[in-house]
Amino acid sequence: MRPTRFGLKALAFYAAMCATFYAMPYSNPFFLLLGFLTLLGLTGIAGPARNLRGLRVHFEAPEPVPSGAPVQVPVELALPRGVRFDVTVHLELASGQRLTGHAPVVTEDGSLSLHSAALPRGCYSIERAVLETRHPLGLAVRRRALALPAGGELVVYPNPGEVLEARFRASTLEELALGGDDAAGDLQPASLRDHREEDGTRGIHWRASARRGRLVVQEWEGGRGQGLEVVLDRRAAPEDLERALATVSAIVEFAGTNKEPLRLHSQGLSATYGPGGSPWAEALRFLAAADAVPAGGPAPPSTSKNALRLPRPERELAHVH
Repeated sequence: MRPTRFGLKALAFYAAMCATFYAMPYSNPFFLLLGFLTLLGLTGIAGPARNLRGLRVHFEAPEPVPSGAPVQVPVELALPRGVRFDVTVHLELASGQRLTGHAPVVTEDGSLSLHSAALPRGCYSIERAVLETRHPLGLAVRRRALALPAGGELVVYPNPGEVLEARFRASTLEELALGGDDAAGDLQPASLRDHREEDGTRGIHWRASARRGRLVVQEWEGGRGQGLEVVLDRRAAPEDLERALATVSAIVEFAGTNKEPLRLHSQGLSATYGPGGSPWAEALRFLAAADAVPAGGPAPPSTSKNALRLPRPERELAHVH
């Protein structure tokens, strides 16, 4: 526990009142004032410790979040009895950023969401988790260290919306993901439906939306069965690599939605994700941490000729709209 800035000012005022008490010949009013201030001070010091007593905090493992989007981490609060006030939970990242959530009142079991501004792509190690309060008077702050969330890191993967909104519209993502019309196999458009907020921009059929005057989503059925295959060559310029990573992120969303396995190859990686393979979260973590490889570095593993190879040359991108 340590005093707050307000607490230090209150302590200075208390010291001034003590000096006045001994300096004045008529001290009865100051005696009463000092007695009142002493009680307030004791309450302000003991109150924060009592306010945290019995309060338990549990973190869920943070879900991967796209870059450029606000970060949210859910927290569960448990209190056997009573009421607690003015409780704050912090997650401090090794990079210096902080996720914060504040609960004005806690009664029994509750939940809280920690927020931070949007973060750039990367894997952020969680350094500390802290529970704190300044209740009741704000004179002192009481902090208590908490167990770190499972995994101990926050994964911020490339935002697929950036590539979807730029050149790879949702109406052509299926061709992009499957490596062209010849590789699309039995994947066929099934129907169009009205866009819902939870759909994001991933499946919007832009041409049909323009004709109907409202956003509609293309749904697909069938599929190749054997899944998708992508080769990511990280021997690329930074801007080309970022575009390629965002493209793979969009393909991960597409494969996950359609329950298609994804085989991803890159320098130091050859893995299958989705049904029968590793979790999608591991694919997103790889995309979050992927760095460029020098031009003279090793090539990605060899694979079938039908696999989609990224980054794609600009002359090919011009035909994808």
